[in-house]
Amino acid sequence: MKNIIAVLLTVIMATLLVTGCSSSDKTVAATQPLKVAMDLKYPPFTGTDEKGNPEGLEVDMAYALGEYLGRDVEIVNTDFPMLITALDTGAVDIVISEMSVKEERKEKVDFSKPYMYDRTLALVNKSFAEKNKITDSMSEKDFFALDAKYIGLTGTISVTVPQSYGHQVEEITEIASGLMEINNGTADVLVGANSIIGLHATYPESTVIYVGINNSSETAMAVKKGNTDLLEQVNAFINTIYADGGFYQTAGSKYDQAIGEYLKDPSLGLNYIIDPPQ
Repeated sequence: MKNIIAVLLTVIMATLLVTGCSSSDKTVAATQPLKVAMDLKYPPFTGTDEKGNPEGLEVDMAYALGEYLGRDVEIVNTDFPMLITALDTGAVDIVISEMSVKEERKEKVDFSKPYMYDRTLALVNKSFAEKNKITDSMSEKDFFALDAKYIGLTGTISVTVPQSYGHQVEEITEIASGLMEINNGTADVLVGANSIIGLHATYPESTVIYVGINNSSETAMAVKKGNTDLLEQVNAFINTIYADGGFYQTAGSKYDQAIGEYLKDPSLGLNYIIDPPQ
């Protein structure tokens, strides 16, 4: 009998020790800074101020998430093609960087609920557009039937959309080189999301925007595959940002004008990018 009691006590103590360690580990993890990966080259969503400090709508959202979780936030500036790698290696905890939800990405990361929506646009070299009589009334089918040289950011719709029409795409790892090629005429078309409007604003004399692509995508936060605890917390946070008094209500007054300028239409603001396309 004494032996049975001793064994039971040993099992109970071992269980308590394991449970205690698990609880302690979670507490320690929760007090560590939340490392957020984002590519700081896409204002007004992700960018830097004159001192090099992160700023933008998604930067503010990251800090709001940290406040919601009771954790400090560390922004980790990461080139877009390396965002998932940074997550997979454990260098960061979460990606908040205009990342659209794609089936191939779902195999590598777990996505949150969407918090923004992107239209699909194309930045076109102006001379190429004039030569081929490209207008917004041109059908998507006719646009992609043109003999064009495509350039695109690896792992994004700028590659996958043209490829779906059978085109080869010169893949790049940072958007600046693609923008320069469209500007110089060494490439004809760069497909992208809402950020295409900002790229056009950089070279308004040598580029035009084609808006006839009937496609949109959801933007969501990404966590490492299987990190269900953080994913549940993030989804709970996203539920709050649309509510009265939530993050988006405050952000609207701060970013409406900047987003209107980014979209080249002062009548558009935050709601244009956070409401699902009809």
